[in-house]
Amino acid sequence: MLLTNSTDMQKGTRKRAINRILSFGPTSTRIIGIALIAMLALFYLAQTTQRGARNYTIQNLEERKKALQDSKDDLTVEAMRLKSLKSIESKANELKMGPE
Repeated sequence: MLLTNSTDMQKGTRKRAINRILSFGPTSTRIIGIALIAMLALFYLAQTTQRGARNYTIQNLEERKKALQDSKDDLTVEAMRLKSLKSIESKANELKMGPE
């Protein structure tokens, strides 16, 4: 037995157990569907834009890292050259082979 809120006892009519609060017609359903698709599209665009910006930042940082690494290598070579010149100069002074 189905209990309903209605006191109407007509035969052949379907009764609802729970009253419907909201009802959507075909136009409302289409509008809601289009709105959901638009929201998903905007979400996708936002994510793609964020990913692109992040990739751009990463690329800039990698280029900067490479430039700093090259600069470090150049400075290391220069430091070795200066140490070599100092060691040659000190060796020449030890052997009294300085300029006359």
